[in-house]
Amino acid sequence: MSVKENYASFMDSLSETALRYGRNLDDITVMAVSKTRSVLEIKEASEAGLKVFGENRVDEAAVKFSDKQLENLPLYLIGHLQTNKVKKITPRFSGVHSVDSLKKAELLSRERIKYPEAAPLEILIQVNTSGEESKSGFRDKNEFLETASAVSSLPAVVLKGLMTMAPFTDDEKTVRECFSLCREWSLDAAQYIDGDPVLSMGMSSDYRWAVAEGSTLLRIGTLLFGRRNY
Repeated sequence: MSVKENYASFMDSLSETALRYGRNLDDITVMAVSKTRSVLEIKEASEAGLKVFGENRVDEAAVKFSDKQLENLPLYLIGHLQTNKVKKITPRFSGVHSVDSLKKAELLSRERIKYPEAAPLEILIQVNTSGEESKSGFRDKNEFLETASAVSSLPAVVLKGLMTMAPFTDDEKTVRECFSLCREWSLDAAQYIDGDPVLSMGMSSDYRWAVAEGSTLLRIGTLLFGRRNY
């Protein structure tokens, strides 16, 4: 199936899921995760109606999204950002959704200040609500709240919300508890967040449970593009 057909099928499923859990479909953004995908595939996704794109690797994203065919598409980094690659977050990036330390936020702020003509860099703080050692993000709520407070006062960046990843398991209770905790933390940090909190929760394998727990941003790759090309 084409990306257009996959997207239409996904939106049908998402509509049913939103209805089932009493959610407004307009409150949920679908981000196309385009890691390893070609410029032509991304263009096809854009033409199908997808408006927001997420990439896992800074270098790969910078190359692909510098193409004139993609130059107006909102681009977000959703993968782990190494400190030594912060300078590669140019104004071409609309935001970084994987900020896992205050130091990294401060570096991003310092870098964005160099581009006074650019819009503030949108930041999501990554929280590790699953408690897994293999995942990045804040596991202590107090530390998270202190960081959110500090980030909210930094120049040239704007705190928009939180991002989390659930464990890779078919156990609904475990996954939903992870998403539920992220939502609770967002409420505790509401005073530091610009506007209604963005909750980036849910991927191709668990988006239904994420919608049930209040996700406002779904990171969807496989269901749109098929299996990744490594």
